[in-house]
Amino acid sequence: MQNVLDYSPIQTGIAYLPLTGGVIIAAGISSQLFARIGTKPVIVVGTLIAAGGLYWLSRIPVHGSYVSDILPGLLVAAFGLGAVFVGATTAANAGVGEDKAGLAAGLLNTGQQLGAALGLAILSALATARTNSLLHSGRDGVAQAATNGYQRALLVGALFVLAAGAVALLARNTRQTASVVEEEPALDLAA
Repeated sequence: MQNVLDYSPIQTGIAYLPLTGGVIIAAGISSQLFARIGTKPVIVVGTLIAAGGLYWLSRIPVHGSYVSDILPGLLVAAFGLGAVFVGATTAANAGVGEDKAGLAAGLLNTGQQLGAALGLAILSALATARTNSLLHSGRDGVAQAATNGYQRALLVGALFVLAAGAVALLARNTRQTASVVEEEPALDLAA
């Protein structure tokens, strides 16, 4: 958005707000599905939707517009990612005792942070390498080369998300259940 469409940093940040809203809405909807169908189907479908959104974004033309070319892909990816994030969190904490809940949460957060950093590094390197290759060949302008670089990175990102979906297929399905609280017998004060 900034390099090709010449958006300011503020405009770019505002343009990403629908992505955030979509993730929030999808997380709310997905969390209601866990008790009925479990985490595995929600995560697998979420990865398919997210990969579809990233693939859509990888098809953005050089002189595309935000509303017709970027926003639909962002919204599709957001709904898939919302389902995946809340599903992975629920699955990671399923069956973990109270004494190990902090450890499970810490491992989950560490894994997410490392995965995000590594993924960003890989995809940025792919985009930059493709962009530089096209610029050095002299056949593409800056906007075309940058768009092609982003397209390559987004396509590989879609493949990474599909791979995560394949891993989710191998995981066990967990269902969120309401905790049963045993009532203590009432004390008879008259006795």
